Amino acid sequence: MEYVTGEKTVQKWWMAGVSLVVASWLLLVLVQADTGDWLPPEISFSQYGVGGHGWIFSLYLICLSVGPLCLDRAVPTGRVTRVLLVAGALGCLVMAVVRTDPGGLQQSTTAKVHMVASVIGLVAVPIGTAVAALRSGRTARILPWTFVAISTVSLVLLLISATGVDTLGVGANTSWAYWQTSAVLADTVLSVLMLVTTRRAIDGSGHRASVDGVPPNAGVTAAPVGHLALAATSAAPDRPAGEPAIDSVPVHRRVTPTTGPTEGGKP
Repeated sequence: MEYVTGEKTVQKWWMAGVSLVVASWLLLVLVQADTGDWLPPEISFSQYGVGGHGWIFSLYLICLSVGPLCLDRAVPTGRVTRVLLVAGALGCLVMAVVRTDPGGLQQSTTAKVHMVASVIGLVAVPIGTAVAALRSGRTARILPWTFVAISTVSLVLLLISATGVDTLGVGANTSWAYWQTSAVLADTVLSVLMLVTTRRAIDGSGHRASVDGVPPNAGVTAAPVGHLALAATSAAPDRPAGEPAIDSVPVHRRVTPTTGPTEGGKP
């Protein structure tokens, strides 16, 4: 796995992710205020994209899906996370560009494409953010999976409601709107959870993510440079001034033994 190690680079990606996540929340409120249709919507969440205020809905989807990608760039947690977030972003991008039919009938080809893209986006993004939060090792395992379960169950019941089944006893169309709202809110909360866990990972592990809850430098203790230098100095043997340094590798010399003085008294 590759890590982003530059402090400034990490902070820039994290701040970009924060800005997009915050913008997604603001745009979610803005599109409701602009339409006068507060959650849960009268027909479906996708109806926010129909009409003159559709650009707000599109921006919301882009911020919701691209924000986690920026956070994952700051604190990468593996290929699985990246693939899920990219798939979710593509699904949300199609949702933002290809609008559904007015009134929620979803009979046209574009409406069906929008529905398929919404399922992909609203499934891949929450699972990707949950995996990122878990692999950062900075949250309880039950927390992200709880919101993933809410999103997944909501989307399953949404698809059942799309077939005309009244899953809540309030009508199929109203049930559709309720389940879609539940999935969207779960995804939005998970993006905030990923924001918090990446911040904790940056503050607690030197701008590097951990994998499966194990920090990358676990078990390694770095000694201060000054202590290393002192240890190296103290380990060196004392020698008289002016004497050349001796290599640390011992040098073996061949010594020829003598049995007594030779001619001239010299050995």
